[in-house]
Amino acid sequence: MVSITVKPETRDSLKAIGNKGDTYNDIVDMLLRYYCIQKLNKKVEDILENEEFVPLDWEKV
Repeated sequence: MVSITVKPETRDSLKAIGNKGDTYNDIVDMLLRYYCIQKLNKKVEDILENEEFVPLDWEKV
């Protein structure tokens, strides 16, 4: 286990994000998952906007 120091305002923000019974670890894990999903969504949006796709002919596969 590792301890980290945060400002009281940050602690209060974490509490506001979490649900009753959540640990700080639960909240940080949730925020990290959300961040990773948003980052992946951004990559997908960039690909869809900037790349050319060739449709697959599923009947020949």
